[in-house]
Amino acid sequence: MSETGPMWLTREEDVVSHLYFAAAEIGSATMEFGSFQVPGSLSFPNPEQKTFSFFTHGEVDISKNPISEGDVVRFRYSQGDSTYTFISSVQDISDQAARRRWRISFPNAVERDQRRLVRRHRVMGRQGFHFSSLLVGRGHQQMALYDVAAAGVSFVFEVREGFKVGAEIEGEVRVPGCEPFRVHLEVRNIRPLPGDDKRKLAGCRFVSLAPSKQEALAQALAKLN
Repeated sequence: MSETGPMWLTREEDVVSHLYFAAAEIGSATMEFGSFQVPGSLSFPNPEQKTFSFFTHGEVDISKNPISEGDVVRFRYSQGDSTYTFISSVQDISDQAARRRWRISFPNAVERDQRRLVRRHRVMGRQGFHFSSLLVGRGHQQMALYDVAAAGVSFVFEVREGFKVGAEIEGEVRVPGCEPFRVHLEVRNIRPLPGDDKRKLAGCRFVSLAPSKQEALAQALAKLN
């Protein structure tokens, strides 16, 4: 996978995590249909219906570019140097007060120009960010979070703990701004903790995190400075 070329999110869990991130931390997007482009705002995804809503503000004249259910549209949005695009289809269109609501099917893939699935917030050293788990032979342990995102976390651990890539861990994540929540993590990578040869970082992805927990976490992360 290239560091600079197009990269694709194709796992459904990754796509859903990305949509939570996009709604909470980016919000604004442009929907394209042929030459027709309209700005609006993204809503949190609905995993049960496999849709999200896109709201346009004020009057939107689509008489010259009629869009109907089933039509294919493209979305574009960005955060900093990262740009994201995907193609999907319109499920239905309705009006709510002064806003037009477009209900859109989940995309099969999201194209990105940066390696990161979502923005990771560096929280090492900040109070209240912890991961706790029951470790074999060591009992209940609380470990500091290094960074946290809508898709997963990285936590700090002592070298002697011996976490391995591919391991699955259950525990509890604490992030200020939302209630502590139980998680099932998959360790995706192990790397040194900068400046500390006695501790390492375990980069983990959430496994089947409940939609309510994903939404609460995304909202809390959007408030971080």
